Amino acid sequence: MVTLSEGRALVILTLAIEMCCQSASSNVTDGKVPKVVSLTVRSDIMFRFAETVVTSTVVNELYEARETTFDVNLPMAAFTSNFTLMVDGIAYPGTVKEKEQALQTYEKAKRKGHSAAHMFHDKPRDSNRFRVSINIAAQSEVTFILTYNEVLQRKRGHYDHVVYIDPKQIVDQLLVEVYISESREITALRIPPVRNDIWANAFSLPTTNELALVERPSPRTAYIRYSPSPAEQVRVSTHGISGMFSVQYDVERSLDVGDMYIVDGYFVHFFAPIGIQPLRKKILFVLDVSGSMSFGRKIYQLKEAMTQILTELSSDDLFNIITFASQTDSWSPRMLPASKANIAAATDYVQELIADGGTNVNDALVGAINNLQDFSDVGVSAPIIVFLTDGDPTVGVTSFKKILNNIDERNRDKIQIFSLAFGDDANYNFLKKISARNSGFARKIYTDADSTLQLVGFYDEISNVLLSKLSFTYLDDTVNLTSVTRTQFPSFFDGSELVVAGLLNEKADDFNAITMTVVGTSNQGLLELTATTEVVQNNRNTLSEFKTRLDFPTIVQKTWAYLTIKKLLEEELKTENALLRDDLRLDAVNLAIKYNFVTPVTSMVVTKPEEKKSNETDYNVQEDDARVLDEEDDPGNAALTSPSGPQALAGKIKHSKAMADNDPHFIVNVKDLEYAICFDVMGEEGDVYQLMTDKYSGLTVNAKVVANKMPKESNITVFTPPGVIKTFLGEITIKRWKFSLHITPTKLTLMGETIDWENGTTLGHGKTKIVVDQEGTMVVVIFSDRVTLLVMRHMKPKSQLSTGKVNFLGFYIVEHKGLSYHTHGLLGQFLYRNVILKKTKNRKGKLMGRLRVSGNTQRPRKVMATLGHRLNLATNTSVSCWMVQHNGGALLDGDITDYLIKRRNTGSDNKAVKDQIDLGDEGPDLSEMTNDSTFSVTGSVKQVFETESENYDDEDVSEGDNEIIELDKETLDDEK
Repeated sequence: MVTLSEGRALVILTLAIEMCCQSASSNVTDGKVPKVVSLTVRSDIMFRFAETVVTSTVVNELYEARETTFDVNLPMAAFTSNFTLMVDGIAYPGTVKEKEQALQTYEKAKRKGHSAAHMFHDKPRDSNRFRVSINIAAQSEVTFILTYNEVLQRKRGHYDHVVYIDPKQIVDQLLVEVYISESREITALRIPPVRNDIWANAFSLPTTNELALVERPSPRTAYIRYSPSPAEQVRVSTHGISGMFSVQYDVERSLDVGDMYIVDGYFVHFFAPIGIQPLRKKILFVLDVSGSMSFGRKIYQLKEAMTQILTELSSDDLFNIITFASQTDSWSPRMLPASKANIAAATDYVQELIADGGTNVNDALVGAINNLQDFSDVGVSAPIIVFLTDGDPTVGVTSFKKILNNIDERNRDKIQIFSLAFGDDANYNFLKKISARNSGFARKIYTDADSTLQLVGFYDEISNVLLSKLSFTYLDDTVNLTSVTRTQFPSFFDGSELVVAGLLNEKADDFNAITMTVVGTSNQGLLELTATTEVVQNNRNTLSEFKTRLDFPTIVQKTWAYLTIKKLLEEELKTENALLRDDLRLDAVNLAIKYNFVTPVTSMVVTKPEEKKSNETDYNVQEDDARVLDEEDDPGNAALTSPSGPQALAGKIKHSKAMADNDPHFIVNVKDLEYAICFDVMGEEGDVYQLMTDKYSGLTVNAKVVANKMPKESNITVFTPPGVIKTFLGEITIKRWKFSLHITPTKLTLMGETIDWENGTTLGHGKTKIVVDQEGTMVVVIFSDRVTLLVMRHMKPKSQLSTGKVNFLGFYIVEHKGLSYHTHGLLGQFLYRNVILKKTKNRKGKLMGRLRVSGNTQRPRKVMATLGHRLNLATNTSVSCWMVQHNGGALLDGDITDYLIKRRNTGSDNKAVKDQIDLGDEGPDLSEMTNDSTFSVTGSVKQVFETESENYDDEDVSEGDNEIIELDKETLDDEK
């Protein structure tokens, strides 16, 4: 229940797609509900990417407060990207956060006595429903605005864009508008009537929605308007229209590699050729006939569906049926051709099925795999298993993990398994795991009157395999392979579409095309399709003949993010390794937060701020982490307007995630540690180190080392070794895509143009802001996604310079949200790293600590550290920190030289030193330097975690700690 009092209520909406379902009360005194005066839905579809905005205005016409409910159903594949409440003319937008963090905010509000809204999901099928209950003051109104995004999936030869309408009353202004703009001619367009959940007699329904207006401004565009009047709504139902408004369409196709769109370093590739004859199928149906299938009409619905499906088999196909309860039974001991006689015999077998006994999933699936793999076949064919069950395993092997492992071990030919969860009792998550690990997908089949149609419809999706073992290749080293959502597909089905998205490698300005090849197996043998696609210019006027709200460059990037999140969640579903699951989930969380997507692992919080108390400060990291940084909070503006620049930024610098300053001392703040972590880098003058790199966000920060000089004429006797001379950061280069800023203690070089440091200077490049504070002590770089970096300069007086002292720089990461989970470098690797304190021990008056490092790292490991102090020159305060010796030792991924991208006076490169032309070049790709890299979520990552981490013992010390073990062997022996 959400109560909005005048100006003091806190409204929190938690959108968590997999949260525990709850029920929101909708009872209203005397049955007088607030009136929905308008409900408008606008969908903009550009190149298969759909953005839908639902706006509902509700008015309480009574003289006392009344409760209302904002109830919206979303497509199952959609990600919410915005929710805004308009109360008293003021907008309160939502902020996407990690699910647990949002839940903590929700619980905190309840503890304080504030009201809170909640979300839950259930039917209608293939959708998510969320509900917000809210009290509306007398004679006032509230407007809800919801935005969600979806990449449309092509099924059975068309795209189906669905909008759910359910205002539960007659609405004065009900409007649905759909704008479609495609790259190819729209060849089919159909608006079926609004329907509810039940598909019974669907084929007898009218083929078009008579109330829908369709306009075709051009062959590639379409406009659909649906706005039934109150009278027309009453004719449908006195309770208003309730159901799914659908727009179905397809585009012109040919036998080619499809469409590719490339904008601002991102690409999306759609592949759906025609003119290919289907492969011969080897299909095996594995059907649950346990006792639970006798409930209701499930066994009869299964018989009806299988009878129809069998008639649709091609005479060239091979098939078989396995039924299972407590035991398994096969219609035939081997695969048989789909002749008329065999189909008739199989139909008789299906009709005689009786539901009885337990559920032996393991024997059924292992037997099915053996049946297919042991059958010798001549020619090209596509093996498929269709597995249907309505419950959990209860007989034989009942452990989910053991069943999954048994299937993995037996399925050497990588046969695709498509799972059908029949009814509410089926373990859908378990079936999703089975299919995800065996290159298929899972579907829910609802036991309504139309379940037969659902089963037949599912079979139609996979009934014709056109190509198998597809491989997508992007030539000329144009594509960043670690960013690609997927390049291998087991099958391409008739009527479907394959979608690949990714990032490009950084190229010269004259880069204008990508050559791509798709190779697969057809019924005629190997099929290879090749084409060269030109880069689309960033000019929306040349991209579409039709005005929509969508910005083309934005949708290409969002499509990549959307598909990448889905890929990460699928990889999380596949693996049984807890550490790898955590990493994949965190990666999905970070990407969803960056693009403001509500997913199964993120939530949305809508807050109406409380009045600030007089003793509260303007900035509080712990309590104010959900709000969006506005102009007043902009660190660049703070530095500009404050009469004492460093003091204005002191709070933000104090809470900076990581920094490198003064000889150079690295100080890193980690979430779960009370004290920071410190390490020193003992470089040589001229060395260039990589502080940060993130291929996903395009950021690279490199720093060049300078050293104190010994005066030419000096009475000082030199008796110390050269390595004792102090070193500092003398130059820093910040690059992000085409943006480049080079900083020295006296000069700023922006995009090749050099100027002197001047107090209060403001520079800009695109949406990036560069600000020098009023005292000229620091420069702040603020990117459009609010990633904020700060460089402080330390100037020595002439008297000290004459004795060999040098001017130097300090580097601070003030705001890193917007950078990806794969950010790396000497400082960048700690932004999303997990470090916890396992044990402490006093040794010779010093407190020793054992730290456990995990997260976005090559492997979990232990590190020994000593509690000490470091000076933060930005705030002139001493920082307590866990000090790690030997240039970071085992704290860092790899060796310190892995981050050394240039060394002066080096005649040749060694294995860890990449000598580059200038300081601004991007440093080494650490994901390619070792075989056990974890900077990509594919390939070697899985191997490393499953081989090294699965049996990880908290009390073991990894090999990477050898250096520290030798130094602290006495301590470790004492602990043992």
